[in-house]
Amino acid sequence: MGTINPPSTAMTIVCRIGSRFVALPMQTVVHTARFAELTPASDVSAIVCGVISVHGATVPVIDGRSLLGEPPGYDLGSYILLAASDIDQPPEIGLLVDEVMNIHRVGADGLAPVDHIDGISCGVIRDLPQPALLLNVDELFALAHGSARD
Repeated sequence: MGTINPPSTAMTIVCRIGSRFVALPMQTVVHTARFAELTPASDVSAIVCGVISVHGATVPVIDGRSLLGEPPGYDLGSYILLAASDIDQPPEIGLLVDEVMNIHRVGADGLAPVDHIDGISCGVIRDLPQPALLLNVDELFALAHGSARD
């Protein structure tokens, strides 16, 4: 996977996970919610910390800290970002983060290449006070569901 070249109007949601900052493309985030309760799940990837029910559908939730190689940890102050391949679709995964920071418009030169962290990042947003990894949502879907995506 290479870097992406977003248009000058590309919007992202910037979050903090542990000591790091990450971003998701805004068109993939269908909802954000305060962490409430997770149901333990069996036969899932080690980074999936549980599942939640959203409108009757079971949605796996990725522990953002485990994803980035930090010790797992979440509490009632954490947030879950629900993401889908398209904003008009029901959520396919949740990402547990410590804090939702802001919405950020990536400038034309705001995205730099980065070495992949297990394939989960497709660039670094550098036009922020603190650089943020732009997460590759397709890779997150594959990790949460235990299969490769095209």
